[in-house]
Amino acid sequence: MMTRRVLSRLLIVLFCAGNFVALCCATACQENKSEQNSVSAVEQNTGEEIRELQDLHRPLWPALALLRTGENPLWFELGPEGPSLIDSPAAAALLPYSPWPHARFVTGILPWDDFLVIAVNRDGFLVLASPGADTKDAVLYRSAGGFWDPYTAESFFIWDNKPAVLLYRNDFFSGTDLAPPLSQQVYVLDKSSSVPVGAFIPALNNQTEGRETEILRRGPDGFWYFRVKDKGNSQNRTEYFRALELSGERESISLGEWRNSDRSESNAPPLLAEILELAAALSGGIAGAARTVSPDFEGFRFYSAGAGQNLMCAYYRESPEPLALVILGDGRGFFSRGLTHGAGEFSLPALPEDFVYTGAALLGNILAASWEEQREAGIGAAGFMVVSFAEVTE
Repeated sequence: MMTRRVLSRLLIVLFCAGNFVALCCATACQENKSEQNSVSAVEQNTGEEIRELQDLHRPLWPALALLRTGENPLWFELGPEGPSLIDSPAAAALLPYSPWPHARFVTGILPWDDFLVIAVNRDGFLVLASPGADTKDAVLYRSAGGFWDPYTAESFFIWDNKPAVLLYRNDFFSGTDLAPPLSQQVYVLDKSSSVPVGAFIPALNNQTEGRETEILRRGPDGFWYFRVKDKGNSQNRTEYFRALELSGERESISLGEWRNSDRSESNAPPLLAEILELAAALSGGIAGAARTVSPDFEGFRFYSAGAGQNLMCAYYRESPEPLALVILGDGRGFFSRGLTHGAGEFSLPALPEDFVYTGAALLGNILAASWEEQREAGIGAAGFMVVSFAEVTE
């Protein structure tokens, strides 16, 4: 019988950006017990390979691990000290459910330049970097300043060509027992800094004391929409705004206009529309809109698909070769490399009960997907996995 396991085999100390960084090389391995034969991708020159990757991308973020993907996923669980390698989500820590604004989970995964950036609620950024489209290797970085923990990172987008999150104090579950206000609400990932950097966004920075922007999203009409709310007083006033460009002026809008800004787009690119239609038809009626990321988008875009309530995650690109893929919460996937190529199906590993896949994106040949344990408005364990896309779709 073929069994699978994830191995961590090599600990390396590397001098990087003026600091000693402990690096763990993780590799996806497969063991055939009948033959007592294991295949390991760990080699003795791993440290030099990591140095070459870091020279290529030149970031100052601390490096955590060299990931060597294969047919079997590498699973990571999110924790207070960053991600940790586990055998599978079934082996994750038995955490109590926390209201989602206070839980540690993947807010989203966005392609950025030659990276995949993972925003983690109450933590910071994780970054995957790979030297080329055909490789199965990637370096995992972490950029976390340690100050995000009391705050909610619900909005994840690209600002000034940098990944950005909007931090705010969520008082729906915590009432008036709030953390101190932040001097800046938007923080970006910058290659020249080891920690997230505060950013000034003109459309958002017209607040009076005691007020915070809570949600920022791109509407189907191309405008940026955001909600501003009083914090820590009895008035609890809420206002809604929009701006065509975040670098420009904002205008006040009605509650009805705010609600309409959450509608899904119906004009998905043809290749993505084909896969969305297929996924909706084969989902058994549960598929709804698709939360879509792309190297060409400034954030998430939602495209209408089926009439169900379950959100799908999708990835789309036009180059270097066209590709669209959609993944349902249970791991069933559909992809196409072009309208003349037809559609293919694949499956990610099944998750335990109450666990779902929540996001996905590609870095060359590496597929990264986030997962979490859900119960109503609560989240328990959460994390992400990486796997060779070529091997899961063969």
